[in-house]
Amino acid sequence: MPELEQLLERLVAIPSVMGDEMAKAKFLANYLSDWEPKLQPVEDGTVNLWCHAPGDGPPVLLCAHLDTVPPAPGWEAPHAPRREGGNLVGLGAADMQAGLAIAVETFRACAGESGRRPLSLLLTCDEEGWCRGVNAALTRLRKLAPALVLLPEPSGERVVLSAPGRAVFRLELETEGGHATREGESALVRMAEIALEIEAMAVRGSQVALEFASSARGLSHPQDAQLVVDRHLAPDESRDVAREALAQLDPRLTVTEAERPTEPPEAYATERTPLVKRLLALSGHPPGDSSSVGDFNFLATVAPTAILGPEGGNLHAPEEWVSLASLRRVYELYLQFLRDG
Repeated sequence: MPELEQLLERLVAIPSVMGDEMAKAKFLANYLSDWEPKLQPVEDGTVNLWCHAPGDGPPVLLCAHLDTVPPAPGWEAPHAPRREGGNLVGLGAADMQAGLAIAVETFRACAGESGRRPLSLLLTCDEEGWCRGVNAALTRLRKLAPALVLLPEPSGERVVLSAPGRAVFRLELETEGGHATREGESALVRMAEIALEIEAMAVRGSQVALEFASSARGLSHPQDAQLVVDRHLAPDESRDVAREALAQLDPRLTVTEAERPTEPPEAYATERTPLVKRLLALSGHPPGDSSSVGDFNFLATVAPTAILGPEGGNLHAPEEWVSLASLRRVYELYLQFLRDG
């Protein structure tokens, strides 16, 4: 399957940091020109790409995101893909240019085959940001009413049927301050202590400090500090309870949920429909759980949603890689699933 690996290399070579996906979208629109792809404007020059192939019965939707995170410090040549020990190394190789290649080549192989159910392809922008692409697609997706959404996000070849929700909290603290050479209370020091307490808290999902800001006004103890905390929520966890747990760390804290341009992603668990059960049987692995959030949280509000992607590593870090053998296995499984169904 040289086309699959060649496409992956070409995708890694085209920069598509979140918010700057247009070049990759246009490349794929040309690559998929036989199926009359449509570019859906989202905002700020970003787009989604849609393709549809007719058939009988409820459609299956293949979905992948076009974008990557920015190169982390330490990357020397993030857009120069190279093969190393059976892996392909490059920015976004696993998350999720490999899955993007799988989705595109699966659509090309199966679209329009006689006797098949309808097949749709949605390639989104801004998944690594605010998921603006998939949110812009939700109205069309509800009309499409797919029987199943398949996402080849990296999953180590396991079918993933659930994911947490996400809340981002902004913590603000004010103290009396005072001259820095005399006794006083520093908001910077106290908020640093709070950040360490937050990192040590036992939670069911995950909780991590993302941003910290505080500075002095001259030779003074800093009087204010701000901390941004990411909290991933289990399906039965409340945003209000999570916020209150943070507020209790210091009575002077003000804790609010950060504003965002899209709705916050909610936790979900996919129902095991007949199609989902058949996918699980084909995979040969017990299902897994996602520890993160993404387009899939929003897709799950529309239809049963399953993640199944290749093995990879160093996500969002230098030397990101994806296993080429795993890439091929997942692609073959997608073909078998769609052609047998």
